Amino acid sequence: MIDVVEAVEVRQETARLRHVLADRIESLDRTAWNASSWCEGWRVRDVLAHLVRNAEASSLSLLGDVVRGGFRPDYSMDKAAKRLKGVPVPELADRLRKAADEQLRTGGSSKAFGMGDVLVHSCDALRPLGQDIDATPTVAAAVLGAYWGRARIVVHAAPHRRRRLVATDLDWARGSGPEVSGRAIDLVLLVANRRQVLPCLEGPGVDGL
Repeated sequence: MIDVVEAVEVRQETARLRHVLADRIESLDRTAWNASSWCEGWRVRDVLAHLVRNAEASSLSLLGDVVRGGFRPDYSMDKAAKRLKGVPVPELADRLRKAADEQLRTGGSSKAFGMGDVLVHSCDALRPLGQDIDATPTVAAAVLGAYWGRARIVVHAAPHRRRRLVATDLDWARGSGPEVSGRAIDLVLLVANRRQVLPCLEGPGVDGL
């Protein structure tokens, strides 16, 4: 198998995903902006605000969020996103596009883990609305590699534990145990503990998830 991380231009793809999501959400109506996302307690517009905060933030400002949130990362992210609740969605979309371009010019992050944050949250926002994000299997596989050993730290769960995950849209497989198969993007969402994706997956390993 090829090294999928080397095959992906992470900075460029992260910027592209930010632009795509900004355009897609801006094109929706107010009802969709206020619809529930796959993130508990977050509307679609709150997901967009979270990605804006991450794209604009420095390491120091992110640390400040954690301090203000009592060193509870999930709570800190929630509060940081909701501090932008009064910003109009078109302005949030513009800010996400601008931050994506600025980070691309200044180097940004070359790690697939950050790209995964944009990819997963794009699905969180769009899939409840019956839409999907445009990401190649190679991009999704790069995120799978980055998330594989860190899911428990980030999402406090590891649903892929004791399972063998097999992508059906490229040559990628990892793990041991009962098989779970599906598109690479759907396997990403499973590893990110989005149980809403289970109807998209197949195999004996789906039982019990």
